[in-house]
Amino acid sequence: MSTSWCAVCSTRHEPGRECPGDLGATGPERHGWRVNVETPHGIEAYGVLIAPSHEVWRARIMTFPNVLWSAPGQKATIKFVGATPQEAERQAIDFVRAHCVSRGFVMRTEVSKVHPGRIEIEGSDRSVVRPVERPALRKIRFLPVRFGVIGATEPGGTGNLSETGLFIITCFPLNSQSQLEMLLNLEVDDVPLQGTVRWMCKTPHVGRSPGMGVQLLTPPEHYVDYVRTLD
Repeated sequence: MSTSWCAVCSTRHEPGRECPGDLGATGPERHGWRVNVETPHGIEAYGVLIAPSHEVWRARIMTFPNVLWSAPGQKATIKFVGATPQEAERQAIDFVRAHCVSRGFVMRTEVSKVHPGRIEIEGSDRSVVRPVERPALRKIRFLPVRFGVIGATEPGGTGNLSETGLFIITCFPLNSQSQLEMLLNLEVDDVPLQGTVRWMCKTPHVGRSPGMGVQLLTPPEHYVDYVRTLD
């Protein structure tokens, strides 16, 4: 297989093989497979976007909330093409896995537990420990989310979530005590949420992406049921 990306279709195909041509989306692009990855700069979230393109399907890779992957020295986003959405998505997943292995990144799927009776509230230069009423199980899972003080308009993604709160990965976290409106993509549908920012981190460092911890205000049963199904 060629080691370069085709300038026309933005895929890698065998020399001499007919180029599929422009792979512009001919239908809605939807979120597919997602994973949290531990890098030297903190936790990043990678995901695959899938869309029909004429008679085939294409997949693209994104570092959430909004950075599409492109080939070195090229502006066009790299693409993977298949006869079915599953085939295109599988090629993109394999590429992400190879990327992580080559760089020594760890793909995380485990569940972490908050220490009983304590929660860290991060500030700009130190952490403060405050009591909480009960421990919460945090499920490591990336889901697209939009948020804002007035309307859910800013893109982000969850680093983890629990029945009572979630961590939003974003380069533009809001200050503690900010009241948020959120729209969380649960793969099948979008769920509106409301909450309060309890802590924020603007600077990424090892094991931590920039973002904010949000305590949910009366989370709907649909959201709680979803969290309980996660491994």
